[in-house]
Amino acid sequence: MSRVALVTGSSRGIGKATALRLARDHAGIVVHYRRREAEAVTVAEELEAAGASVLTARAELEKDEDLSAMMAEIERKWGRLDTFVANAAAGAFKPMRDQEAHHLQRTYDTIVRSFVLLMSMAVPLMRPGGRVVVVSGLDSRVTVPLHGTIGAAKAALEALVRQYAVELAGRDITVNAVVPGSVATEAREMSRAKNPAMGEAVTRAIPLGRSAEPEEIANVIGFLCSPEASYVNGASIVVDGGISAAGAPWGHFAMQAAAKAQETD
Repeated sequence: MSRVALVTGSSRGIGKATALRLARDHAGIVVHYRRREAEAVTVAEELEAAGASVLTARAELEKDEDLSAMMAEIERKWGRLDTFVANAAAGAFKPMRDQEAHHLQRTYDTIVRSFVLLMSMAVPLMRPGGRVVVVSGLDSRVTVPLHGTIGAAKAALEALVRQYAVELAGRDITVNAVVPGSVATEAREMSRAKNPAMGEAVTRAIPLGRSAEPEEIANVIGFLCSPEASYVNGASIVVDGGISAAGAPWGHFAMQAAAKAQETD
C-alpha cells in the first residue's frame, strides 16, 4: 500500500477539495465528517471512482473516544498514516463579550485539543517522509468581525505547527500551515449573507479581484504533502490573493460592530 492520508472535515469545502487533490498520489484516503454523512459518502464515491481506497469516518473531534476509534480504524485498515491534514474547525461567531464557557470549550476542543491528541496517535503511524498540514486562516493574524475565538484558536495552531516542526524534524516528518484568505465556500456565503457590505469590500480589497476556489487552497496543501516540499518545515504559507499585502479591510467592520454594540449598552 502506498501513501495514506487523513483529512479532517473533508465532506465539503477546502477539506473535500484537499481529499480529492491528495488522491492523485495517495492510494488511501480517510474522509472524516461530523454530521454530513450523505456529503461524505459522495466524496468517498468520487475518490473510489478515481481509484483510491477510502475509509469514511464519523467522529466528533471534541470526544476523545471518537478520535481514538477513528485512528484505530486507520491502523486496522492500513497499518500506517503518511499524511495528516487538520482542516476541521468550529466556533461561535459572536462578539467576544458574548462568548460563553461552552463556546470556548467547543472551539478550542475542536481546533486545538483535537489536533494535539490526533498528533499523538498519528505520529507513531508515520514513517520518514510523513507530512502534517494545518489549515489556519487570516483571522489568526488580523481582526475579523465575530472571529475572535476561532482566530485565537487558529493562532494557537500556528504556534503548535512551529513546535511540532522542530520536535519531529529528526523523524523526517514535516509540519506546516496554510493560511487562506477569502475562499468560495458555503461558510463564506453564509457570512456574506449576514454582512453583504463587508463581503463586497473584501472582494474589492483582493488584488486578484476574487475569492479563491477551494481547489486553489488544496493545490498548496497538496504541494506541502508532496516529496517536492521536503525542505519546507515550520512554515505558515499565506494564500490570500494578495489581500494581506494590500491591507485587509476587516478591521473597519470590526470597529463598526464594536461601536454598534456600545450603543446598546
